[in-house]
Amino acid sequence: STILSLAWAIGLILLVAGCSNCASWFTIGRHLPQRHLTMLLAVMEILLGILLVIRPDGLAVTLPFLFATFVLIEGLSLTFESFDFKKVGFNYWWCLLILGLCGIVLGVYGLYNPTASAEMLSTLVSLGIIVDGVGYWVRVAGINRFEKRIKKIGDRFRFIEDIEDVKAEEVK
Repeated sequence: STILSLAWAIGLILLVAGCSNCASWFTIGRHLPQRHLTMLLAVMEILLGILLVIRPDGLAVTLPFLFATFVLIEGLSLTFESFDFKKVGFNYWWCLLILGLCGIVLGVYGLYNPTASAEMLSTLVSLGIIVDGVGYWVRVAGINRFEKRIKKIGDRFRFIEDIEDVKAEEVK
């Protein structure tokens, strides 16, 4: 019963995470070079979440494999996105890289040793969610800084345009 309830809870978490990733893709997707991977992962999370909510009993047996695969994919995504954040000048891109590598290690460990991951499923779930959650917070901080830089650049161009308009009026 614990594994069934855990499967259902993970299904809800994946469903919410997938929907939020999908929403973030629509808002910031055009700025990230790896945007197609982000959308693919969001769709996979939504589908897996729906499966776990609808049929937790059938998938509870494979839950360690599913979770390990999910953590591995999220770790890969975080690792790739860290390089995108480095390209846009985010200073703490290396935090995303470290979190992504931790996710990859946890995912590979879960796939390599599924009996241990089944016994430690709650611990692995907790670690995976923590790594993923911290990664989201770092991403949000990076996106906020990126937006502020773009706004600053836009303000500078508006200031330059205003000066050019004043000079053009003075010449007339």
